[in-house]
Amino acid sequence: MQSPLRTLRKTQGFTLSQVASAVAIDPANLSRIERGQQIASLDVTERLVTFFAGQIDELQILYPHRYVKHTDGK
Repeated sequence: MQSPLRTLRKTQGFTLSQVASAVAIDPANLSRIERGQQIASLDVTERLVTFFAGQIDELQILYPHRYVKHTDGK
């Protein structure tokens, strides 16, 4: 299972470090956000939406479990 944020980042060909640097956060924090282990602040969420030019919205970042595509047929 991959969060919409991780899916978009990989589809766009960006590394964790590239995106983290662009939105001024630590790559480890971005990784935890992508894995659903940390909730992004509203400020970071807005910077991510801006970085990806609106290809992802705030709800997909803040509530990724609602948007996860399961690959196990569920």
